[in-house]
Amino acid sequence: MLSKQQIKFVNSLKHNKYRLKYNCFVAEGHHVVNEFIKSDFKLKLIISTKEWQVKSKIKTLVVDKKTLDKISFLKTASSVLAVFYKPNAVLNLDDFVMQKHIILLDSISDPGNMGAIIRTADWYGVKEIFVSKESVDVFNSKVIQSTMGSLSRVKIHVVDLTQLLFHIKKKQIPCFGATLLGDDVYDIHKPDCCALVFGSESHGISKEVKRLLDKEILIPSKNKLIDSLNVSVAFGIILSEFR
Repeated sequence: MLSKQQIKFVNSLKHNKYRLKYNCFVAEGHHVVNEFIKSDFKLKLIISTKEWQVKSKIKTLVVDKKTLDKISFLKTASSVLAVFYKPNAVLNLDDFVMQKHIILLDSISDPGNMGAIIRTADWYGVKEIFVSKESVDVFNSKVIQSTMGSLSRVKIHVVDLTQLLFHIKKKQIPCFGATLLGDDVYDIHKPDCCALVFGSESHGISKEVKRLLDKEILIPSKNKLIDSLNVSVAFGIILSEFR
């Protein structure tokens, strides 16, 4: 049986300050929960309907659909909700520079865009992403759902992007940034190893980060009536070109 204290705890995780306090986050839905269970993430609590428990053969706290509706972060509750501990991602700067493509996200604020970027990165085999401290919390429930489980495989590091870029440049790794005034991404030389920087939906890449780029790149538009491209869409197109 689910206690009032457990209900209060789960509901508190809607807020970032409590996700930080308890070092936990919520995942919902059969596919998303199973992806995290199969990963290295440590499970704290799992709540489900009796039907889900029988099908999954996983020991859970069984509740009725009405109770799940009360604690769910979704508009329509699924048959399972789980609480996982956030990982302690260890960042070794000398290890990450061995990656073929280093992904940096500057102030991405929209949860849907962040989730789509993480899912696309997972599709292309990217294992780690570096996000600025001003970006949306990747353990926000909307981000979790948008990744469709990809967050269980892609490590996220919250860093100072300018310091990170200084380190990248010391290693003589070229840095490219997606902007509206860059060179055509289809025409430029694409090195085997590089850093790719993507900025916020409304303001683009910050001035501090932009100063450290080696080259700005652009996806050319065929329609001059459209002034910008969704950042998650741009991310997919550019990463595909570099991969």
